[in-house]
Amino acid sequence: MDIIRDLILVTVPGLMVGLAFFYLLREYLKREDNQALHELKLERMRLANPLRFQAYERMVLLLERITPSQLLMRNIQPGDNVRQAQQKIVTNIRQEFDHNLSQQLYISSNAWELIKNAKERVISVINSSGEKLAADAPATELAQLILHHEMEEEVSSIYKAMEYIKAEVRDIF
Repeated sequence: MDIIRDLILVTVPGLMVGLAFFYLLREYLKREDNQALHELKLERMRLANPLRFQAYERMVLLLERITPSQLLMRNIQPGDNVRQAQQKIVTNIRQEFDHNLSQQLYISSNAWELIKNAKERVISVINSSGEKLAADAPATELAQLILHHEMEEEVSSIYKAMEYIKAEVRDIF
């Protein structure tokens, strides 16, 4: 009986110390893993944030460049007719957009959709304005129609997209 009692007196404290050691070691390892994951996330953010910020900058620049007034100044040449100007403007919009396609990786899906919608809306305005005029009419008439439409629109899709991007950047950074 004394042997069993002595065995219990030695074994129980040994088991308790072993369990306490096991518990402390497990908690320590969990904490180390969490800290390593946290550091990895911080490093990823440190590397990705400049790319994301640059993508937002490029999207604002894209939206500025496809604003009808900017497009007209860059693309309409003296002597152009409506069809030539319309084709130059739409081609310019598509080139600008295609040049920035990869930026969608770094911005939100909502922002990308607003940008695509703004682009399509501008192309739609240009094409509908071009259809109202004779193909050989001077390009200045097309410019007037497009600018008139831009002034009539209460809140343009480009403005909505820019405001959304600005708000998103303020939230992220």
